[in-house]
Amino acid sequence: MDMKSSAFIMSGDGCFEPGVPISVNRVYETFELSTHAHDFIEITYISEGTGVHYINDEALPIEQGTVVFIPVGASHVYRPKTFKNGDPLVVFNCLFPVEYLSELQSYFPQTKTICEYFLNQQIPWFSMKDSDANYHFLFRELYREFSAKPPGYLAALSALLVQLLIGLFRHRLQSDKVYTEKPQWEAVHEAILYVNSNFSGSLKISELADRANLSQRHFSRLFQSHTGMSFTNYLQNIRMEAACRYLSGSDNSVTEIAAAAGYHDMKFFHQLFKKKIGMTPMEYRRAIH
Repeated sequence: MDMKSSAFIMSGDGCFEPGVPISVNRVYETFELSTHAHDFIEITYISEGTGVHYINDEALPIEQGTVVFIPVGASHVYRPKTFKNGDPLVVFNCLFPVEYLSELQSYFPQTKTICEYFLNQQIPWFSMKDSDANYHFLFRELYREFSAKPPGYLAALSALLVQLLIGLFRHRLQSDKVYTEKPQWEAVHEAILYVNSNFSGSLKISELADRANLSQRHFSRLFQSHTGMSFTNYLQNIRMEAACRYLSGSDNSVTEIAAAAGYHDMKFFHQLFKKKIGMTPMEYRRAIH
């Protein structure tokens, strides 16, 4: 089937609210929507389930965490894997007119290169995997801001969209092999993500530097530049944030929570918690309940 010839064009006229150049929705994909294209840019995130994305005569499997950039004119449709109600395909959609990229560029002059890249009408559709849940957070916040419309939501939507475009732009640079080797910022960024996901384990800066293929001294300097704090302080803050989450969201003992946050020396854990949070773990638990 030639999808391009059979697709109908979805106009942005009925998608955007007056004065709001970004539209965000969360939909349960069915077998009812026809193949279509649109006169605006769409970025989607698969929030739940599995299925198939039919786009420009290709059929690609999709799953939770798939991010797709769909340019103007690309013919596509999502289909869930099954008809079963208990296994839905749930998709976040972020829509905006191409012209809005020029506005973003005026709001955020530093994004000139990025906005000009996506203004290029020759950019094909592409997809990527959300390996560290950053995009899940961005789409969730986009949807929350758009739905609730708290004060300043338009500025928040623009800022979140810029973050989304920056991530996609970096992905494209790497995919296009602009870099012949992994840049240092990416190596340190990956180390930070690794710390965020593995804070409960035994983490040593020397091992992270080796993973990044950098000397420990240079890695420490780059880590400080990226996070604004030393590796030790960053790790302690991540672990304390986790301990606070566990204290507020579970009935586990303080000893169990300390271990889950990466601490087995209870005396040190209590001292550090009091220093960072301003109260003991039990005081914190009582204060939030």
